[in-house]
Amino acid sequence: MKLKIYITLLLLLVVGLTHAQVGIGTTSPNASSMLDITSTNSGLLIPRVALTSVSDVTTIASPVTSLLVYNSGFSPNGYYYWNGTIWVQLATVNNTNWSLTGNSGTSAATNFLGTTDDVDIVFKRFNTRAGFIGNPNTSTGNKNTSFGANSLNAAGTGIRNTAIGTNVMPSNTTGQLNVSIGDQSMFSNQGGSTNTVIGVGALFSNTSGSENVAIGRQALTSANANANTALGFATLRQNASGINNVAIGHQAAYNETGSNKLYIEMSTGVNGVDSSVDNALIYGEFDNRIVRTNGTIQVGNPATTGYAFPTNRGTSGQVLQTNGAGVTSWTTANNTLSVVRTNLSTNQSLGTSGWQKVSFNTVVFDANSEFNTGTNRFVAAKTGYYEINAGFHTFNQSDNNYYGIAVYKNGSEYQETSAHHYGINLISRTINCLISLTAGDYIEIYAHNTFSGTTIDSFSGKTYFEVKQIR
Repeated sequence: MKLKIYITLLLLLVVGLTHAQVGIGTTSPNASSMLDITSTNSGLLIPRVALTSVSDVTTIASPVTSLLVYNSGFSPNGYYYWNGTIWVQLATVNNTNWSLTGNSGTSAATNFLGTTDDVDIVFKRFNTRAGFIGNPNTSTGNKNTSFGANSLNAAGTGIRNTAIGTNVMPSNTTGQLNVSIGDQSMFSNQGGSTNTVIGVGALFSNTSGSENVAIGRQALTSANANANTALGFATLRQNASGINNVAIGHQAAYNETGSNKLYIEMSTGVNGVDSSVDNALIYGEFDNRIVRTNGTIQVGNPATTGYAFPTNRGTSGQVLQTNGAGVTSWTTANNTLSVVRTNLSTNQSLGTSGWQKVSFNTVVFDANSEFNTGTNRFVAAKTGYYEINAGFHTFNQSDNNYYGIAVYKNGSEYQETSAHHYGINLISRTINCLISLTAGDYIEIYAHNTFSGTTIDSFSGKTYFEVKQIR
């Protein structure tokens, strides 16, 4: 009997809900709702269902969109509604979602942005991927790190790459151990590895080149080569395939397309027009083992204690000479050390007037043409230190006369060797000394005699006059 009454009431309720507002606990239900439940000491009990997951369609077969239940199964428990695809939890009083305007009351020990399952996280801006966090990556591939729109977003097997900036290594597939920072740096790279790049558009065209270092906007931007080092804006800008180059400075080696080159330069021209082999401050060729400077080489500070080398090549036979004040230059004045030997052409008779010049008039050798046979003297062409060596022999003499030989500088005696002679025999006198001469000074050899009938033997091995510059 009671069952019939309940069924009758339920049918009446359904009919009433389809034609008018129904009130429970009130005689005047709200006109804007089909059902108005009013109570001061009770509530509405929603069905409790032990769901197994957000996609559970077994516990409640074919749930209808908007179906509301209290989930007492998987965690977290609470009110869920079916949105047609999954069960969605209604927000709780203590909202655990991240707010667009920030959250308060968070704990660094327990709160985080991320997932609790093994699913990657993708960040997008204007529906374009701008970031990625995976396992163990922050990009595609394996152990890669990227920050910036379209950076390292091509599928591939490249590992341990770092890309920071917009469109950095967007095409990389197999390249590994690259570090690229700057908008569109290493833009075309696919398989190039172990490159280090910092700068907008640096190493832009490289697809497979490795072991390059490019630091500076547009550095090595055209290259697809190996082992180049470019530091500075537009360094090695036009080099497409050269290897083992080093360029340092603003637009250094801008137009260089070869290999094994060294440039250190600060170009001020448009497109590096003044950065060339002949204008670079330092230019070198690693394969030919040469280095060149197109400027002045200084050792120390020429204004104080140092000196500077000339920048011109000089002429044939010139030597480098310093002015003692930091300036060096090429000079043609007597470019070899003085070396002279002379003899007598005939025997020379001596008078009784004391010191008499020996008339050396036959040149055996004279490197700088400094001996004057007309005046029988050596005339120094340059300042320096000289060694003088001379000697004479006489025929047999029978006396106790005083015989000597002397070196005369500019007409005055500089040094002599003298002794008395006794008996009947030959007389020999020799002399050797060092002397400082200034260009234009002259040297002569003198013999001393006070006894008539003395004759100097002209034999070349006995009577001679030698000059040797030692410094």
